[in-house]
Amino acid sequence: MKVVPAIDIQQGQVVRAVAGERLAYLPLQSVLAPSSDPVAIGRALCEQYNLTTAYLADLDAIAGAEPQWDLYRNLLDCGLSLWIDAGIATTERCEEMMRFSDSHAAVRGIIAGMESIGDRRLLQEFQQIVHPELLIFSLDLKDGRPLTQEPSWKRQIALEIGSEVARNGLRRMIVIDLARVGMHGGSGTKKLCTTLHEKFPDLTLYAGGGVRCVDDLRTLADWGCSAALVSSAIHDGWLEQKDLKAIGENETGG
Repeated sequence: MKVVPAIDIQQGQVVRAVAGERLAYLPLQSVLAPSSDPVAIGRALCEQYNLTTAYLADLDAIAGAEPQWDLYRNLLDCGLSLWIDAGIATTERCEEMMRFSDSHAAVRGIIAGMESIGDRRLLQEFQQIVHPELLIFSLDLKDGRPLTQEPSWKRQIALEIGSEVARNGLRRMIVIDLARVGMHGGSGTKKLCTTLHEKFPDLTLYAGGGVRCVDDLRTLADWGCSAALVSSAIHDGWLEQKDLKAIGENETGG
């Protein structure tokens, strides 16, 4: 099981994500760093935890703003590899992200978030633009229901959407229920993760939302997940470096 810290950026600061209610997010207070400055947090993750791959959610870009390219570069320069969610909702934005990735080898993932995709056909276009090993589909949920603007996806359950995406050849998928993020209640996506893993054993599956402790990481591994997105448990000091060593965590993966 690999641990991938989640860094949520809003108005130039790292914020604490709670239950997906973005208007209520506040600047992060962390045991790792004296401020919510993204580079300070990034360096602390690298130096104190040896966590060198991070999931970066650019919340302003997800809301429609221009991606914070300079900030991405600064985080890469501090030693992180990044999975970047910049709210790609058009082929033009997807092409921009791919060009950025081509010029920055430490970009290890481009996130296509279900909440940002307004037409399911766009995902197939993204698959033509982004290298297969880079594209990550985020199966976004809120209280177990698909979080999406796509009309037909609104009529489906999450398992149907995830299965469709996997059958169409996408290799990497995040399963996350935003209602559980920062709530310290566990992921709550057992049935979805285990079923996707059983149906599509070649699908690389990640999960997050509500991870509290080593036992939660082991549970996600049992569900078939190869990595966990974690934030609050690290910044509140609930998960320490020794805990990651206890579960065999070494280099956070790809």
